[in-house]
Amino acid sequence: MLSPLLLAKKILLDAGQMTDQRALVALIVERIRSALNVDVCSLYLVDANQELVLSATQGLAESAVGNIRMKLGEGLVGTIAKRQHLLNLPFAEQHPNFRYFEESGEERYQGFLGVPMIHHGDVLGVLVVQVKETRRFDEEEEAFLITMGAHLVASQAINLKKTANEALSADQTRRLTGIAGSPGATIAKAWVVRDEIRLEDIAERDGSGLEFEQQRIAEAFENAVQSLDSDDSTHGNTETLSALIDVYKLLLNSPELHQAITEHLAQNVSASTALKRAMQTQIAVFDAMEDPYLKARADDLRVLGVRVYRELQNLEPEVIETDEPIILIGENITVEHFTRIDSRLIAGIVSNQGSKLSHTSVLANALGIPAVVGLAESNLRSLHGLELILDGHRGQVISNPPDTVRAEYQRLINQNKARQADLAHLKLLPAESTDGERVRLYSNTGLLADISPGLERGSEGIGLYRSEIPFMVHNTFPTEEEQVRIYRGVLEAYAPKPVVMRTLDIGGDKALPYFPIKEENPFLGWRGIRFTLDYRNIQLDQIRAMLLANVGNDNLQIMVPMLSHEDELERVHALIDEAVRQLKEEGNPVHKPPVGIMAEVPAVIWMLPRLRDMIDFVSIGSNDLTQYLLAVDRNNPRVAHLYSHFHPAVLCAIRDIVRECRRLNLTVSVCGEMASDPKAVLLLLGMGVRTLSMSAFKLPVIKWLVRRISMQECRAILDTTLELGKESEVQAFLSEKLKDAGYENKFE
Repeated sequence: MLSPLLLAKKILLDAGQMTDQRALVALIVERIRSALNVDVCSLYLVDANQELVLSATQGLAESAVGNIRMKLGEGLVGTIAKRQHLLNLPFAEQHPNFRYFEESGEERYQGFLGVPMIHHGDVLGVLVVQVKETRRFDEEEEAFLITMGAHLVASQAINLKKTANEALSADQTRRLTGIAGSPGATIAKAWVVRDEIRLEDIAERDGSGLEFEQQRIAEAFENAVQSLDSDDSTHGNTETLSALIDVYKLLLNSPELHQAITEHLAQNVSASTALKRAMQTQIAVFDAMEDPYLKARADDLRVLGVRVYRELQNLEPEVIETDEPIILIGENITVEHFTRIDSRLIAGIVSNQGSKLSHTSVLANALGIPAVVGLAESNLRSLHGLELILDGHRGQVISNPPDTVRAEYQRLINQNKARQADLAHLKLLPAESTDGERVRLYSNTGLLADISPGLERGSEGIGLYRSEIPFMVHNTFPTEEEQVRIYRGVLEAYAPKPVVMRTLDIGGDKALPYFPIKEENPFLGWRGIRFTLDYRNIQLDQIRAMLLANVGNDNLQIMVPMLSHEDELERVHALIDEAVRQLKEEGNPVHKPPVGIMAEVPAVIWMLPRLRDMIDFVSIGSNDLTQYLLAVDRNNPRVAHLYSHFHPAVLCAIRDIVRECRRLNLTVSVCGEMASDPKAVLLLLGMGVRTLSMSAFKLPVIKWLVRRISMQECRAILDTTLELGKESEVQAFLSEKLKDAGYENKFE
């Protein structure tokens, strides 16, 4: 018998060549049946309705695939799934839960071995082998099947989930789960957009002469920019959409992009090939990022690459014609799709690609359209024309919902519409608690396109500006002049409101395309201030650019990331002092701005007294702080469930930082995900945090919450929370307190 490890490797190697999910599962059962020399091998997968569906078989009737279904606990297969434990039976018929399915064409197979396939604690399916003779499978066979199941789940979990859901018939209720991209709920018919060609699918060809190809690519870019101008004038009915279109035009006019294309054209390739290669180089940089905000920027470049390619090939975009609201569905719903239809007719957005921080989600939030992204559903076309419930709070899509479910969602939708008006007027009101304490609400940003949403929603400043973005979209380090232009745009937009600019946070997991860094453990490596202090000239140029951009605005604050040693801060101050001295000598009226640090490395908790005389403020980066305290990579699906800012150690650490800052008379804020989590906000306010920085789209909700509760209540909530032993108890307790405050699902 072939070892399970070798067989798994062979299956995975062959699976990499397959695009059809059905062929994949058929391959799995055929190879296992052959390796064990059994009469039957079958794979049952759990679908979106939590039913076990026969998804592939070798030995049973092929017509039974997709038709044999069992609930958890039903039959031998359902029993295995419910108990999450294998069954090895010499007399299958004698088991009390045995059930015979006539449609299987099954003979009376007696020897039965079934093992559960478990993924992150949930049963994904059951792998079964059967033989005619009466016998119990031996330990080696048991171990083989268990090992095969584990290897297949570890590497093919997403594909196996897709296969299970494809087995659902069109008239059955389906529940698909993705990422909550934009809150809200809607009920409408689905419109599945036409699939666009992908950059990686563009065929590479030789060119037809350098001059000819240069002219083609120049005309394609010119036409793409003109079409964006047309989209803006026709559909740019929000500041956010106009801002995103402006960013697209800036990217299309990027000198670095055009230089890269020119270099590829010089290698005698076609215009489309040069476009593909240049775009893919920049896309690869963002795709490699661990930071979800930066990773999401790769989607923008993919969209633009395809748009220019369409101009090269004279391909017309899809026309979406409807006189009733629809839910737009596609592999990747982009900003461009929003311009093809009156936004008032877009009831919702569903996209296989994307994240909470992608421009799809940003724009959906700005327009008040519920969205589910990151769906990873391979059978989108089957949804076209069906009535769907889209739940942007929970990241769920429900097709053909039962009447009772539809009625309940309709009630919630009507209720939410009546309450949304309560948020609109909050823009001009202060975030003030019922007992009169003021909380400052800032926004996080990194792109010019993110500026308008914050201002539209009453942001009182920028609590985190990610200054590394300009470095990511260049093919070389940006010049001081380029940085000044970008930073001034941000500072001017918010002046006189404060703007906290984080110095360059690259290295390790944020490598630049022109400065690759490879490390075994990037999270503990050469990143943030560790990198920039080793390249003093890069840091000095950036600080000079920030100081020059601040002239006439006077709202800059500089923040140092990844600080873990006292001498790092001393060296940063020396650089700032040097930059101020140089610029004054050059005749520029600059001055030293407030300087603060990010508290994201746990060591800072005990360093604050020694740092006090060198800092003006502290911003708690709850994302990295949580990750480092718990030793959990939240982007690793195997351990992501262990990541939680409600862990007692995380709460105690943040409380201690806040206490120490207050004792030292230091301003303290929170700029990680905790700042936009209503449950966590109750605790942060109870700790004494009075400045929160978050995604612009969370500002109205958090302001609403602040104005509905007293700080005395928050302190009592914190005291009770810290006495609770389990995280589940903490979550339940905080949910109850939100309910007491009148918080409804529409805000989640």
